[in-house]
Amino acid sequence: MSPTPMAKMPEPDLEYLPIPKSRYTSAEFAALEWERMWTKVWLMAGRASDIPEPGDYFSFEIGSESVLVVRQRDGSIAARYNVCMHRGNRLREPGRGHAEEFRCLFHGWRYGIDGTLEGALDPECFKQGVPTDQLSLRPVRCESWGGFVFVSLNPEVGPLRDYLGVIPEHLDPYGFENWKVAYDCTIEIECNWKTCVDAFNEAYHLSSTHAWTVAFSDDVRTVYDCYDKHTRMIFPELQASPRFAPPGTLTEEIKEMFLKRVGVDVENFEGDSDAAREAYAEAIHKMAPMLGADLGDLNLSQMCDDFHYTIFPNVTFNTHSLFVWVFTHRPHPTDPNRMYFDFINLMNAPAQEIPRPEKEFYSTANGDTLDGKCEGGELLDEDLYNLPRIQRGMNSAAFENLHLGTQEVRILHHQNTLMGYIEGNG
Repeated sequence: MSPTPMAKMPEPDLEYLPIPKSRYTSAEFAALEWERMWTKVWLMAGRASDIPEPGDYFSFEIGSESVLVVRQRDGSIAARYNVCMHRGNRLREPGRGHAEEFRCLFHGWRYGIDGTLEGALDPECFKQGVPTDQLSLRPVRCESWGGFVFVSLNPEVGPLRDYLGVIPEHLDPYGFENWKVAYDCTIEIECNWKTCVDAFNEAYHLSSTHAWTVAFSDDVRTVYDCYDKHTRMIFPELQASPRFAPPGTLTEEIKEMFLKRVGVDVENFEGDSDAAREAYAEAIHKMAPMLGADLGDLNLSQMCDDFHYTIFPNVTFNTHSLFVWVFTHRPHPTDPNRMYFDFINLMNAPAQEIPRPEKEFYSTANGDTLDGKCEGGELLDEDLYNLPRIQRGMNSAAFENLHLGTQEVRILHHQNTLMGYIEGNG
């Protein structure tokens, strides 16, 4: 397998024009997004590993739609709209489960796991007949990559691989197919879905929102790359921001939060931050066989840094050698000032028994936090604190436009891609 490309992309030819706040606050703009973007693109729906056996399913909720993703009897994966074709009843509640058939709880219509209508109660009562070809569950386009299942509400959408562009070439070396879900939650946040995407698309906020992290992560020398629809940020770790210490400084935080955790003798360790990165990578490589992790195609930067990808429109990967945080940012079906934030933590531990955790549900409106519930919860809580306040500020009469800088180029690129769909060029 070819290694992940590392070359810095040329700066995109984008104009740094004001971004109207209405794209984040307007119900009219949200309706345009649904009509012209959400129903046209590929969307990450879940993990193939969550449906290992025929009849296993999970639902995917997006806007006003619900989709059932089902393992078929031949081992393939198919998707169907989660709606009975008789009177429109939802067949299954959101979540995961197993079904030998999908039976409507309203009038008992029965569908096979392939979506075929298998039986309607008292069919002789329907003078127009009960034609299977018209009343089977409606199909949804469904393809997979990297152990992730994607769906599209657009029956004419092109192949998933074409849509993903550079993403497989960049991320296939990690082998996500064999990684395991270690944490899973959904948080309802009082903000627009793009407000949330934007928060994770730049390192500019680090020194203020996550001030404690600049002792071991470098917001200043972060690399930003824009591709066709998608973007990347290589965010250096195990090296302090120059806002905190001179380049090369081995901080106590690097020793305690990284080296010590992987078994390096920090009391007797000598060297600068470059030496620390080498030692950290070496220690991770020594751990890999026990975990069953294949790190052979990863370079030093991938062993130490956060390779942060955004797949348009709403998927964020915080990629490390032994774990990846995967965020999806889903719009609320009626309120542009609310959204759903899905967070799964995948572990690169194919040889380890990691029981699949149940999904947890939280809400910023209820004051819920993640600290103590998952690794990195304290960090995410700092973003969760900001997001509703950003949204409320956007609704102020005093605020009209987003004013972006070069460190926010991924936000500008995301907006440009979105507007391509809105204007009919996506």
